[in-house]
Parts: sequence; structure tokens; C-alpha cells
Amino acid sequence: MAFHLNFEALKIRAPFGKVKLTIEYDGTNYQGWQRQGSGIPSIQGTIESALFELFKKQIHLMGAGRTDSGVHAENQVAHFIAPKDVKGYNFAHLFQALIPPDITIKKAELVPFHFHAQRSAISKTYTYRIWNEPLPSALRARRSLWLRKPLDLERLNRACKMILGTHDFKCFRSEGSAVNTTVRTVNSAKFTKIGDYIEFEINGNGFLKQMVRNIVGTFIQIEMGLRDEGSIPALLTSKERMQAGPSVQPQGLYLTRVYYPAELDNLARPL
Repeated sequence: MAFHLNFEALKIRAPFGKVKLTIEYDGTNYQGWQRQGSGIPSIQGTIESALFELFKKQIHLMGAGRTDSGVHAENQVAHFIAPKDVKGYNFAHLFQALIPPDITIKKAELVPFHFHAQRSAISKTYTYRIWNEPLPSALRARRSLWLRKPLDLERLNRACKMILGTHDFKCFRSEGSAVNTTVRTVNSAKFTKIGDYIEFEINGNGFLKQMVRNIVGTFIQIEMGLRDEGSIPALLTSKERMQAGPSVQPQGLYLTRVYYPAELDNLARPL
């Protein structure tokens, strides 16, 4: 998505550069990434409170994506404008004394003033995990979706091929967020058996609200005999949310990785 950069203005606003954080979290106890009202727990709000403790001033944290309530992240990316020279700060160590154990700052890097966690991203990967066994698992209940019926991965992956490429994904968009366009590009999408789980991994240049969960819900309908696998192209053409399947539960979804141009990655310096 193209946007205009005023480098001189950005340099004035961020004379000490920006700090890029790579964050892992269990989203069970939070109402999503985005800061909410007073007393409502969010990932962004929790980390911003820690930043206030560190710098004694309000600092805005910008995330690469807004995960919903109950959704997890293995490598969410966020940035904030450094309020001072932060060289020598061990942020990963400092944060752990200020944030709960269900959030981890895996890495902190000093990045150029023109880096933007959301706008600089070129693609994201999400993973949806399914516990596909006859009995549920109490230990996996908060981090996966339980489905008793054995899944036919070959059939599901035939359906995956139909969403590859650039399409209008309006039929998979839930209401609740304004966007300029519902056209997105899906680079890859596949169901795989990995360890104890069936994992649906999808990479694209951007995702609409609950798009991944709505895609998974629609594909599960194929497995339940409620929809033909060949119906996906017509569904995309319809652009009707009511024609797609229900949104699956949030606890199986993970923001796995955010990708940036190599030239930006090469300019990052560990803190």
C-alpha cells in the first residue's frame, strides 16, 4: 500500500530514531492489541504503561496489526519514537520487570526514523491451530480450536488454492473497521499436520477484520459437508459476508511473522 514519506518532517519528530519491538503474547486475558478504555486490558496499553514507567512520559506504541480479543502472537512487531538516546538500554530485560508473564519482548532494535511497524510491512503470516482429536485437551483449550471430525487436508488444500492471488475479500470481512479497499493479495495458504496440530498458515500483503478466522470457518463448512469446495470462487465474486461461513473462535489464531523490506531489516541495530 503506497504512502508518502516526508523524510525531513519524520527526522525532526524522531531525532533519536525509533525502537522496534518484537513481541510474543498469549492473548487470552486481553481485549486485543488495541488500547481500550480505562480498566480494559490490552496488549498495547500494557506495554505503553511499561514505557511510561521507563521514561516517565506518555509514549505511543504502534503495532503492525491489531489482533482481536483472545488472539495470540509469536512475533508481533511494534515501534515507538525514542524520547532520548536509548543506546545501551537492554529493553528485553527492562520490560520483563514491568509487564505480566503472558507478554514477552523477544527483541528490541534501534531502527531509522522512517521505519513504521504497520506501513513499512510488506506481508504478514498468520497461523490457525486446530486440535483434531477425538477428545478435547484441557491444556490446549486456550491456544487452539478443538474439532473431533478428522480433517481431509487434501480437500482443504484444494480449496486453499482458490483464494491465492489478488481478490476482493469483502465476503470474509467482519464489520467493525473502516478500510479504503477490501482487495488483498494472498501469497500462500495451506493446511499442514505439524506435531499435535493441524495448522492453517496464510501469508498475504494485508488482512481484513477477522478475515483469517472467517476463511477457516468457511473451509470447515466444506469438511462438514455444508459447502462444496468449488464454491469459493463464486463466494469471492458475491462479496457477501452472509454467504461465507462463521468466524471460528479466536484462541486458535496466531500472528506468526511480519515481513519488511530487506533494506530496512539491514538497518536495524540490536539494543
